[in-house]
Amino acid sequence: MDLAETERFLASIETVECCFPDAWGIFVGRRMPAAVFLKAAEHGLSMPNAPFAWNIAGDINPTPYANADTGFPNMHVAPDLTTLRPAPWAERTAFCLMDAYLERDGAPNPLDTRGILRRAVASLGDLGYEAWVGPELEFYLCTSDWQPLYDDHRCWSMTRAAEFEPVLGEIRSTLLAAGVPVESSQTEGGPGQFEINVAPSSPIEAADNAAILKYVAKLIAARHGIRATFMPMPFQDVEGSGHHLHNSLRAKGSETNIFATDDAVFRAYLAGVLTHMVDTTAVNLPSINAYKRLKDYTFAPNRVGWAIDNRTAAVRIPAGDPAARRLEIRNASADANPYLIIAGAIAAGADGIARSLAPPPAFEGDAYKDDALERLPTTWGAAVDLFERSPFCKEVFGETFVETFSVLARGEEAAFRQHVTDWERTRYLGPS
Repeated sequence: MDLAETERFLASIETVECCFPDAWGIFVGRRMPAAVFLKAAEHGLSMPNAPFAWNIAGDINPTPYANADTGFPNMHVAPDLTTLRPAPWAERTAFCLMDAYLERDGAPNPLDTRGILRRAVASLGDLGYEAWVGPELEFYLCTSDWQPLYDDHRCWSMTRAAEFEPVLGEIRSTLLAAGVPVESSQTEGGPGQFEINVAPSSPIEAADNAAILKYVAKLIAARHGIRATFMPMPFQDVEGSGHHLHNSLRAKGSETNIFATDDAVFRAYLAGVLTHMVDTTAVNLPSINAYKRLKDYTFAPNRVGWAIDNRTAAVRIPAGDPAARRLEIRNASADANPYLIIAGAIAAGADGIARSLAPPPAFEGDAYKDDALERLPTTWGAAVDLFERSPFCKEVFGETFVETFSVLARGEEAAFRQHVTDWERTRYLGPS
């Protein structure tokens, strides 16, 4: 929209939710009257840079980017009017995402994850290709006090899904009314676990759709007196929640899936994704809890490899129509920032194409038994060490982001190491 179109759109709107994703993919921002938003659409806003320096709990950890010596200054944020849309979860309300800059008319903020994804899109575009991405997000619906909604674990159960259709149906219809192209919802393998699939689109639109999905699922669940969580392992010995990416390529200006017609491009892109999977683990599994999802036989991959229609693989190539040939990249957890995981995947694929990399042979059988496959890091600390040393990650995410994210991740690990868990109390109170 231009400003005139924006003004016409806002004629029936009272409030605009104006926000951007922080490092963890959680929306932060302001609600403002439509008239005020119209001014912001033209001139932008000044907001604190602190959202890029806090941890998942919102605590500000001092980093070289933002600390007491810097004074936590403001940055400039500007509405991206391509994302302005109705907000059907609230009356007479619209929703718009923002991009962050160091200052007005200045460079993009190096910690803005939408900006990081834009750079990855550009790197692929320099090679003449455009990515096409479809997100699949798993999550749990819980009681108001965070207990499982039910005890069994019937994946794709129509009966169980019908029981919670008042919630799932409202989530789907709300997302559709907000322009998020939902394709389906279904029960998954955990007690109260569900999945929502979104139609493929451009990388930035796909990331926006995934982030909005998480926001809306939590809002609608709360209105029904229950809770939605994208925590990877909310309960002991259950299926973990992942964020799978269905990924294909098009030549610029074409709508034809190039993976269906050019096997060399397909194999090089696949090789790049596999080559950089270990180094990008820290952003794909961005919490202490996410690594508890990597148990054998939970359908969460813990080794680097690819296979045809095999859900033990980190990268599955779905069977079916050759025109729909694509990668299903399965390693990220549901709590991951969608902008970062998509940026990492397409930048890795672009690197594979640029260097004409070749993938290893597809494996067959049980990936959990294949000791020849490289393992993913088993802790966030180990993953951060690799992330911080990786030249590829510094190039894709930027040195400032790698440095800041690593500080925040290590702070989270330190806090966990100092915390006495229920498991420790159960295990050691009596014998000690």
